[in-house]
Formats: sequence, structure tokens, C-alpha cells
Amino acid sequence: MLAKNSPRPWAPIVAPALLLLVLIGAVAGNGGLRQMLVQAWGRMDPWAVAAVLPVQFLAILLCTAAQQTLKVGIPFRYSLVARMVRDAAHNLLIFPPGLGEVVGARMVVLLGGRGRAAIALRALDMSAEILAEIPYLLFAGWVLWTWWRGGGDMSAARQGLPQGSLAVAALLLLALGWAVWRWLRGSGFWARFWHGRQGRRLRAEWHLMRRELARQKTGMPLAIGLHFLAWGLSAVQMWVAGQVLGFHLSLFAALAVESAATSARVVLFFIPGGLVMQEAGAVVAGAAMGLAAPQALALSLVLRLRDVVFGLALLGWPVLEYRVRRRGI
Repeated sequence: MLAKNSPRPWAPIVAPALLLLVLIGAVAGNGGLRQMLVQAWGRMDPWAVAAVLPVQFLAILLCTAAQQTLKVGIPFRYSLVARMVRDAAHNLLIFPPGLGEVVGARMVVLLGGRGRAAIALRALDMSAEILAEIPYLLFAGWVLWTWWRGGGDMSAARQGLPQGSLAVAALLLLALGWAVWRWLRGSGFWARFWHGRQGRRLRAEWHLMRRELARQKTGMPLAIGLHFLAWGLSAVQMWVAGQVLGFHLSLFAALAVESAATSARVVLFFIPGGLVMQEAGAVVAGAAMGLAAPQALALSLVLRLRDVVFGLALLGWPVLEYRVRRRGI
């Protein structure tokens, strides 16, 4: 009985893991994609990665300032550490989905913030990021639509994209959701949970959380503006990388490619790490801007390697956990 009712910590990663395996399998089984990846890697230059790091750090500072407008309750320098670790977890710890936000909230607590305030912060900050991304998403859509109506040829971009993998991934996700819904409906789980002790505690906690959200959300307009500027710096990074790699990329084209790549990650959030999706968005938008597929893919790889470099900040998480436990907090 104990084994039957015990939690299954691996359950949340099953669906995203299967989706990721489908996408990786589609890439591995496509000779054109493998060749494109080899060509893109051959165009890589470590100096391109190094050149974007200062711009990315400036973007992180803007995101940290956005956190501070939401009354995080810790000094800016601590908030910067929390943001860097959160970003590192978001980009590298892709299982289970949303782990980066959990780590970000935990870091705020470890650095002196209150637990409820940290949760509210992550919810509001994530919302501000998504809202700030909407203009870039619309811009990417406008560029692709204009290019398509003008007679743009998608065939070159399609050659490297996994055929049918998105449809398979969507069907897999829908099937899993349907199975879980049927199980919960038949088991009476929600009724027992909502009217039981845990349900009462949840309703009480939600009442307190609403008060915390109301206190923090007064800084949302400024947070959205700061995140908008931070997203714009991602396009600057794409432009800088293009100059180093010798692609002669205009800032307008860099903005289009980066907007499409990032929008693909945001829209298809259930794909772990946006793997393949970011690259697909870059390749398609790159074709609209006159970039060869390996060139656009190389730009996306620069951003991936940038994330790996900043991912070293993740080492600060276990260090802080150790220090807090040693003090007995």
C-alpha cells in the first residue's frame, strides 16, 4: 500500500523526455540536418561566443533591475546572484520543466528573501518576460509573413527541419494529458483534495499569496519595460556574433532571426530547453533574411554556448545550500 501511494518523482519528466527523444531522433535520422549541423559547427569561432558575453551580462543586469522593481526584498547584488543562477538552471536543468523557476525562488530564499515573496516574484517576473516578448514575437511573425507573401521559398529551410516531428510531439502530449485527465476524473482525486485538509491549507495559502502578488505587481510596468530592453540586447548579441563570424548581418536581420528563435522557445515552452525549436526558428527566419541554413544555425549555436558559459553560475546553488545548512537555518 505504501508503494502504491508513494509519489513518483520521475513522472513529470516522462512527457517532455519523450518529446525530446522524438525531436532528437528526427534530427539524427535526417542526413540533411546532420550535414547542416556539421557545416554550422565548422563555422563556429570561440571569439564570437566571447564577444556576446558582455552584452548578455548587461541583459542580466536589466533583468535583475526588473526583479528589484517587483520588491524582491534582497539587495541588488544578491538579486543578481539569484538571477544568474535562475538563468543557468533554466537553460541547463531542462528536466523537469519549470525547474529553473523553482531554483530561482529557492535562491531568493537562500539569500535572505521570504518564501511567499520569492514565489510571487518568480510568477510575476516570468509573466513580465512573456509580455515583453510579445512585440518581438509579432515582429518575427510579420517578417515571415511578408517574406512568404513576397514569394519567399521555404524549401531550403525545410530541408533541415525534422519532418512531422512537431505533429508527433503534439499528439504525444495530448494523449498523455487525456490519460491523466481520465485517471483524475475517475479517481475522485480533485474532490478529496479540495475538501480535505490539504485543500483548506491551499485555499488559505492562496489568499495570502494574492496579497503578496498585489503588493509586488505595482512594479510590473517597469519590469516589463526592462525585460523588453533585455530581449532587445539578445538581437544585439546575434548581430555581434554575425560580425565576428563574417556573415555581414544587419541589425534588422539579427533582430528578425533572434525574435523567431526566441519566440519558438516561448511558444513551444513544453519542449525541454527549446532544443531544436530555437534552431528551427533561426533557420527559417535566417532564410527570410538571406542567410544560408548553416549560417543561421551557427548563430543559434553561439547563443547555446553562451548559455553554457553563464551556466557556471549554477555552481553557486549547492554552495549556498551548504552554507545555509551549516548555519542551521
